[in-house]
Amino acid sequence: MRFLALCLSVLAFSKASKWENVTIAVVEYQPVANISTNTKHYIEILRNITQNLDLIVFPEDTLRSNRETAVEFQLSQTPCDSDTFPQFFHDLSCAARVSHTYLALNLVEKVKCNTSAPNPSENCKKFGFYYYNTDVVFDRNGSIISRYHKYNLFGEYDRDKPETPEEIITETDFGLKLGIFTCFDILFKAPAQELLKHGIDAVIYPTMWFSELPFLTAMQAQQMWSHGHNITLLAAGANSPLEGSGGSGVYRGGKGLVVGGVVAEGGTQTFVYQNDKKQASDVDELGRKMDGFYLQTDESVLDYMSSAFDPHVQSSNTTICYKEVFCCMFQIKSTLGEVKPNLDFYTYHLVAYSGFRSYSGVRNATIEVCGIIACLNSSLSSCGQRFAHYDQIQWPVTFEKITITAKFENNENHTQFPNSLLSSIRPIDTSETAWSGSEVTENGKNLIERKFSITKPQNRLLTFAIWGRNFEDHDDDKNSSGVLSPVWASLCASLFVIYKLK
Repeated sequence: MRFLALCLSVLAFSKASKWENVTIAVVEYQPVANISTNTKHYIEILRNITQNLDLIVFPEDTLRSNRETAVEFQLSQTPCDSDTFPQFFHDLSCAARVSHTYLALNLVEKVKCNTSAPNPSENCKKFGFYYYNTDVVFDRNGSIISRYHKYNLFGEYDRDKPETPEEIITETDFGLKLGIFTCFDILFKAPAQELLKHGIDAVIYPTMWFSELPFLTAMQAQQMWSHGHNITLLAAGANSPLEGSGGSGVYRGGKGLVVGGVVAEGGTQTFVYQNDKKQASDVDELGRKMDGFYLQTDESVLDYMSSAFDPHVQSSNTTICYKEVFCCMFQIKSTLGEVKPNLDFYTYHLVAYSGFRSYSGVRNATIEVCGIIACLNSSLSSCGQRFAHYDQIQWPVTFEKITITAKFENNENHTQFPNSLLSSIRPIDTSETAWSGSEVTENGKNLIERKFSITKPQNRLLTFAIWGRNFEDHDDDKNSSGVLSPVWASLCASLFVIYKLK
């Protein structure tokens, strides 16, 4: 037993030591319309970092690459040494070399296709190429060592979907083994969850996320995935407060967010990770800055089974079942302070749900949810919304204790995450929560009992939940190539034009 304990200690120390001398930057970037200007800004950001970087990650779609600027390339090529590549690609390769750092970015790649092959895509038929949403990693010499084609597209009607999800691994000279996927991929089994089987240390994650209350704002989704899988996530987010895009950070699994944030009022910021020392932050100060930041609402909340929370009852044990097949247990202790008549305040609903939901009409997926969510009034239809003016909000309810418990099928097609959100539109620090799972057997079924609790009182709470995915009920993939309904195509086109003109 002593030998086993010693081996485990050595293994834990070895894993921790990988991160002791690593310096990584993730960039929240607000793009301009011109690809050459964005390239110059990328390079300026890299030059302005005073630390000796091992890796820098830029967000999805912020170079403003498109079909006209799409690049053909092969692994192991070094664009810095050739004049056959587009200027922006050459310059970024050289920037990685000059800064002696690994550099990850997102662009449009074009790959020759066989137009006579069965069922060619529209791009293939029209242009003779596939056009992929592609992540590229340069090494310290500026050579292309990794590329990943985004699999789970979101309204990207001018991009192609690869035939199969790619599980791309990058080995680095600074001792970390990195996976990579993009934005919407994070909510699906392949490739995101499948990458975990390769023993990776972290995931490179370029994203252009459109935040949605109550469960899927950007940093909330990033931390839940990192914490739930206990894997480091290196998230670089595109910034546009008008569309609700923003949120970046380095999340160290169960340790949670170490460095990161949302540029709430618009702009670009670089977050540099050098150790696991966390930033201090003021919830109210951050919350005020979010007043002008657009947040979508998950309309499927109206389908949930719910019960209004009574703040006058100081202690309660409540079970809510969705269609008698999926049950959520809530243990809550709370205190109620003075309610001032001239200020707004959130009420809360306890909710349970197991079933399909739509992601903006683009994709359907099955979710399993137990949670406490903030609402503007006693109606479920007001949940997942935010009061417009932070300084006009009071917080009379303090949750002294919350424990949510639920049982899920225990297999690789079911996964659950600890999901939380404060009024700052950031998750609760993982040091103030407890997340666990234990195997149980009921009626011959192998289940996992999940528990999610607060370990410190919370009085700025918007969401506290177990948020799960069921991959067995095959996700509706008919629109994942980017073909939208006419209504959603029109909306996405409008947002696309607004975003490109910035």
